[in-house]
Amino acid sequence: MIKYFTIENYRSIKNENILEFDANLREDSIYPAHPVIGFAGANASGKTNALQSLTFVFWFMQHSFLKLDTNDDIPCEPFHSLSELPSEFHVIFAQKSVIEQTEKMIDYEYKLQVTPEKVVMEVLNYYPHGEEELVYRRQENMVEFGKSVSPIDTKDLRQNCSIVSLAAQFASQTIANICKNYSIGTTANLENYEDKQTQVFLLQKMLKTDGIREKILPHLKIADVGIDHIELSAGKRVILKHRIDEQLADFELSKESAGTLAFLIKIFYLVRVLEKGEVLIIDEIELKLHQNLVVYLLGLFASEMNRQGAQLICSFHNSYCMEFLEPEQLWFAEKNEQGQTELFSAAAFTDIKELYKKDLELLYRVGRFGAKPRAI
Repeated sequence: MIKYFTIENYRSIKNENILEFDANLREDSIYPAHPVIGFAGANASGKTNALQSLTFVFWFMQHSFLKLDTNDDIPCEPFHSLSELPSEFHVIFAQKSVIEQTEKMIDYEYKLQVTPEKVVMEVLNYYPHGEEELVYRRQENMVEFGKSVSPIDTKDLRQNCSIVSLAAQFASQTIANICKNYSIGTTANLENYEDKQTQVFLLQKMLKTDGIREKILPHLKIADVGIDHIELSAGKRVILKHRIDEQLADFELSKESAGTLAFLIKIFYLVRVLEKGEVLIIDEIELKLHQNLVVYLLGLFASEMNRQGAQLICSFHNSYCMEFLEPEQLWFAEKNEQGQTELFSAAAFTDIKELYKKDLELLYRVGRFGAKPRAI
């Protein structure tokens, strides 16, 4: 689970914004952070930028060595007026790890400063015994290794890739490989495809995965989208069986509604993430879905089905979702008159008496939290 994240000088986010996803956890919580985090705000307020910054940091740490060529720019866009300064990120995440033959939850801390041309600074620490231990510290091309890490040859370390991503190519670099395998899934682009043919193509691949159809089916029945079974035809095409007049009728994916296709895509990711205890980032989770289906998806992460510590981080426009979040789980994006995104949680409004007993959606609707179109 992601516990803490800071962003500075990234797209519409100019100043440092601090996001604490483990704030005010209940004493009886079985998770190291809140299992659901939701972002709300007006259009173009910066919600997507916040989610994309989080996705970028993990992508860069894990995959930049193999995904970027020597002359490629780092896909990180600074704030317009700060183009000469590096973007800065700081993330703390918890992962089950085997330390000294014992599996336990360990915190990992990653700090990054980058321009589109190069890495300026990069640090990876971890906390195997509750105290900070250095893994890698990098200042441009100079690398320092922690005491518990075997040094590796860094001649292939490029200025546009992460030392963690390079180190993960070596089996001896256990901690780098743990970080590389820390799974961050995202459907940030999938649900934005207006091309139905593309969604059908994706689902044809997804629903052929061994065992996934049986795991998805109970959720489809609860959601009442009319699908009774999912099968593969003799030609390996996905067939959705609907019960109509007490008979089963075969439907190709292309015959399903846009809402059903969107729900199938999200359920595919959710089932996999819940099973493996991963993190899923979804932009505009309610797109093409009834609000009750969205609430159902949120509820899965707060239910006993979430045994592995999976986490959902999403954005939404439907304020109905706020009713199912605690103040620490509800974050807002608001763009000021200078075009700068500010991120803050409902829990920051300490002047609201008995906040935890109040209806967060109602408070938002009457403008108590801001983060709404100012001219309407």
